[in-house]
Amino acid sequence: MTSQRVLIIGASGKVGSKVVQEFDKNSEGVTVRLATSRRETAEKWEAEGREAVVLDLNEKRTFPTALAGVDRVFLLTGYTADMLTQSKHLVDAAVDAGVSHIVHLGVFTSRRDLIPHFIWHDFIETYIEASGISWTHLHPNVITDSIFTHTSLKETGSFSVLWNDAQQGWVFAEDIAAVAAAVLREGPEKHGSANYYLSTEVLTGPEVADILSETSGKQINCITLNPSALEEHLSQITDTGELAYTESAVITMKLGSTGQMTAQTVVRDDVFTVLGRPGLTMAEWARQNLI
Repeated sequence: MTSQRVLIIGASGKVGSKVVQEFDKNSEGVTVRLATSRRETAEKWEAEGREAVVLDLNEKRTFPTALAGVDRVFLLTGYTADMLTQSKHLVDAAVDAGVSHIVHLGVFTSRRDLIPHFIWHDFIETYIEASGISWTHLHPNVITDSIFTHTSLKETGSFSVLWNDAQQGWVFAEDIAAVAAAVLREGPEKHGSANYYLSTEVLTGPEVADILSETSGKQINCITLNPSALEEHLSQITDTGELAYTESAVITMKLGSTGQMTAQTVVRDDVFTVLGRPGLTMAEWARQNLI
């Protein structure tokens, strides 16, 4: 069987690094190419025997080399309004390079949300679909790993949420990565034109803390903050794209804290759809990481 070359954008990030770990466990039928914006990181990977390239989403000139010979792309962007320009240019370059499948990491969109960066992801996905390249969109709810980590819980025994004690849908980065790797490995024949929604549990922050505490036998506390805690930092942000994204995040927290994100407070576990197993629960994660 011909090997398909897969490009992992953001391969050193929270989700991208876990996609790499998934391919380390099973890369049957694919050749994995890791992308980073940092030359030293690419050189480190190459020294480890990995295929690596420098790809800076703000530098179009880095795209052709990174995409040369690539069949499938895992596309994610940073927390900036620049995601619109970055993604359009990347998709255009992917068309030119003959890429056959883009797997895009977006948000848990309802397609009718009042949140700017959710709408930006909608636009990006519409552009991908119009490109002629086969596509699969992944829609994670709140990524648990962005709220707390094994290390932070061990060190502080606490985590913070910015939507008071309102409910949110949750999913772990390792499940997102496992789904992404499976889709990239199996390709558009099986996953083309699919939207996969990843929301394993609906819980408040304090409910998460109670589950972690009960399962681990250790006291874990949730600090419930008002969205104003994030809003106070806006004046310190000098980058225009980052500021616009953070302003959008504030809107998200305000809507969440007042119970207006009903489309996102649902369980929809397409981890099971893709992998044939349910997504990881808070209790299962605690048993694996906190005991």
